[in-house]
Amino acid sequence: MTSRSTWYCHQSIAGSGIAIMDAQIAFELRPDLWASPQDCRMTFRKAQSVAGVKRVNATFAGGGLGTVLVLARSLDNLAKRLEWIVGLSVVNLTLAEPEVEPAPRQDPMRREADAKEDERLAQVHKLAKEVPPSHDCQHRRDILAARAELGLSVV
Repeated sequence: MTSRSTWYCHQSIAGSGIAIMDAQIAFELRPDLWASPQDCRMTFRKAQSVAGVKRVNATFAGGGLGTVLVLARSLDNLAKRLEWIVGLSVVNLTLAEPEVEPAPRQDPMRREADAKEDERLAQVHKLAKEVPPSHDCQHRRDILAARAELGLSVV
């Protein structure tokens, strides 16, 4: 499901080539997406992955915004374009550091399955090391099957 922040981001980039990732500015530009400024501040997600954009930190003069993340298709005349949209002059523009991908969370069920598989392989290795009896029996067949599974000599 697409969040309102994602809608805001993609529609802003489609419309103007710029998405200003700040809850206060987002609510001013698109009040139709949120019920109130508080709703926007609580649900706004700055972390958006949009292909083909450059990530820039912009600092505005006054307004109490501080440094704001901006996603832009083009850096051409970006300061002036931001000033037109926000209404405040841009003091500083710097390229933002790329976001670090979070480490994938390991599923507890996957961890349990891996532990069981490790335990099973340890049993197979232990069984493959045994000397098979000379007569045909289930234990001999188990040893030979373990050796075959590990790619060892079956003789």
